[in-house]
Amino acid sequence: MKLKTLALAALVAIAAPSFAAVQVAGNIGDAEYVFIATNAAGSYFQDLGVTTATIDANFGHTFSQAVAGTQWDKFLAFGGTNTQWAVIAAQPIGDGFNPGEINAWTTRNVNQALGTVQNSQSNDATSNLAVAFIKADNASSPKTANNRLASAVGTSTYFTNALTGFNGYFNARNAVGATAQMVYLTPSNEVSDAASQFEVLLSTAKFNGTTVAITTAVPEPSSYAMLFAGLAAVGFVARRRKA
Repeated sequence: MKLKTLALAALVAIAAPSFAAVQVAGNIGDAEYVFIATNAAGSYFQDLGVTTATIDANFGHTFSQAVAGTQWDKFLAFGGTNTQWAVIAAQPIGDGFNPGEINAWTTRNVNQALGTVQNSQSNDATSNLAVAFIKADNASSPKTANNRLASAVGTSTYFTNALTGFNGYFNARNAVGATAQMVYLTPSNEVSDAASQFEVLLSTAKFNGTTVAITTAVPEPSSYAMLFAGLAAVGFVARRRKA
């Protein structure tokens, strides 16, 4: 059964601002990573301004960005404890269940098992995240190349555990200081309750309390062919669906 994702309609309804907005659309790989820190008192959003394709293509490199600034100070002033963080990119290109139509690149908690998320669960959660990213981006102040926003618990731009946990089906959050593996999620087929397709990426992310870092390892020679074949296949399906 092929279901339509209602969150996509909300995504279209949110007008894209003229400043450097977080990218959640375009061709596969154009989505930008977002850093989220959250606790029971508030949450912090930061558009990292780097695309998933850029990270994937730069083997052996580390991308890093500091969180220091007015909005981070505001987040700290909320007084929350046990802060957890996640790095996520969300890109709903279509509204179906074919590979490459709805895509998420995300950290995963060390205790989060793989292969347990269904197509409908992943699709809905990814689309909800894309909507939340744009909403936070629009509310950020001042507008910069890497927009940032601190939100108190209970406000409309607060990132709940449900959002950063893919509606409770995939925990993307990690403790401060932890290194997290990056994973790519996309539908596997048009069966809504079938397991989503996933790929463990060569990238890891870490947040030490002041700086977000994403490091991409150099693949073994035998891994190159499989890596590029998989990316090419997903890209082909996405382009065919858009056409």
